Amino acid sequence: MKFQSEKKNKEDNQCFKWSIVRTLNLVKIHPERITKQLEEQAETLNFDGMAFPVSWKRIDKFEIQNPKISVNVLGYEEKNIHPLRISEMTEKEREVNLLLLEDKHYVLINHLSRLLTIQMTNHTEKRLFCLRCLNSFTKKEVLDRHR
Repeated sequence: MKFQSEKKNKEDNQCFKWSIVRTLNLVKIHPERITKQLEEQAETLNFDGMAFPVSWKRIDKFEIQNPKISVNVLGYEEKNIHPLRISEMTEKEREVNLLLLEDKHYVLINHLSRLLTIQMTNHTEKRLFCLRCLNSFTKKEVLDRHR
């Protein structure tokens, strides 16, 4: 059932904002819906001076204004996923991974391992990925050494 106050992420140019807020406030059912609660949660973040739609090249401003959050952006072209922007901000409380579709629409990446494993192998075991080069690892210790 869709309530009057709900709208979908695609109905405005603020998909960056809604993807960030939704990543920080996950729900299992209809994550694409913009509810009153999600709008209230968005008020806790600083989007001042951000022009919508947001270019992935301008995300630094968001990170500076919201120092507890780092944002990584992957692109998708010709059936390949590749890094567009990997945050220089390390050791943040929250890391947000977004997928940019057709250079204009952000969607949250809820399970990075699932998204990237499908592209690389037919195996279904969980993999850990280096976002800078998209190499995969089966153990956190090996990934940490790689970094």
